[in-house]
Amino acid sequence: MSKNYNSLKIDKLLKYSLNIVIIVCLISLTNCSDETTMPDTNPPNTPQNFTLLGGGDGQARFRWTKSNEPDLQFYRLYRAVNNPNLLDTLVETTQTEYLDQFLSYDSTYYYGLTAVDFNDNESELSHIIDVQPLNISAPLPPTFLIVNAFNNTIENRKYINLSWLPPAAGDLSYFKIYRGITKDFIINSSSLIDSTLLGTYYDNLVETNKRFYYKVKAVDIGGKESAVSIGNSDLILDNPELTSPSNFSKFTSPFTFKWNSVDSAKAYKVFVGNSPFADIIWESNKIKSTETNYQGPKFVTSKLYYWWVGTYSRDKILVDNVTELEAQINSLSTVRSFIGE
Repeated sequence: MSKNYNSLKIDKLLKYSLNIVIIVCLISLTNCSDETTMPDTNPPNTPQNFTLLGGGDGQARFRWTKSNEPDLQFYRLYRAVNNPNLLDTLVETTQTEYLDQFLSYDSTYYYGLTAVDFNDNESELSHIIDVQPLNISAPLPPTFLIVNAFNNTIENRKYINLSWLPPAAGDLSYFKIYRGITKDFIINSSSLIDSTLLGTYYDNLVETNKRFYYKVKAVDIGGKESAVSIGNSDLILDNPELTSPSNFSKFTSPFTFKWNSVDSAKAYKVFVGNSPFADIIWESNKIKSTETNYQGPKFVTSKLYYWWVGTYSRDKILVDNVTELEAQINSLSTVRSFIGE
C-alpha cells in the first residue's frame, strides 16, 4: 500500500532520530576518529520546473527538469483526488515525464513531485498542480485495420478476424464495429454489428464466397465517438479439394501434387509434413496453377507422409490505403497421406 506524503515525512523524521541515537551510543562506547562515517541525512533538492504539459480527456501529462544530484534514486510523484491534503504516492520513476491516464472527468486531481536519493532522503515537495481532465474532444479513429478471412479445417470453423491499432487516448472506452457488403457502405445502426473492449474481433456470422467490408470507431468514456477508420475487406474461400496423390498411395516421380481450383483464389501453397498439419518438411512457393512438383528433401522409402493445400484470397494486404503486408492463408484443404518412394 502506498504511503501519503505526510506519513512519509513522519517516517523520515523517525529515521533521522534513530540515526542520532545510534551515533550518540557509538560515541559513548568508543573514541571517535577522523575516519568516522556519518550517515547521509541531507535530502536532495526539490525537482525544478514541474510543469503540466496538458490536461483533459481523462489524462494529464507532466514534465520536469532532470536533477543534477549525484545520488538521485528516483522521483516520487504524488496525487490526491478532490482534496490536496490527501496526497498519495502515484508512481516512482527515473524518467522526467509522466502521463496519468484513465482519470474521471468530474474529479479534480492534485499533483506534487519530490526527489529521493539512495539513502531514502526525500526532498521537499514541489508546488502543487491541480487538473480537471474534462472530456474536451473525441478520440482519433483507429488505424491499421487488418481484415483476414479463414476457413479453418483444423478447427472446423469459418470466421473473419479484424485487428487494429487503438488511438492514443487516456479515456478510451471501447470500439464499435461496422460491416457492409460494399466498399462505401453507410455507417449507421443497421451496419453496426458489435462492440469490443479489445483491438481485435472475430466475426463468425459470415458466408463463404461473399466479400465483407469493415470499419471501426473508437468511443471514449464520455461517449464521444471518433470518425470511422479506413475500411478493409476479405472473403472466405472454399476449401481446396485434393486429387493426387490419393490417400495411402505410393508417390512416385515426378512427384506431382494436384487439386481442384477454388473460386476467387489468387494463389495456392502446398505443404508436406511428417504429421497432419504439423512437422512440415517442405512447402511450395505461392503458385497460380492447381498443380506443382515436389522439390523438398528425398523421401524415405515406405514412410508415410502427409500433404495439404492452402489458398490465398489476395496477393497483398493493403492497410490504410498505404501499407502492403504479406497475405495470409485463407482456407485449408483436408489432409491426405502418401507413401514415400
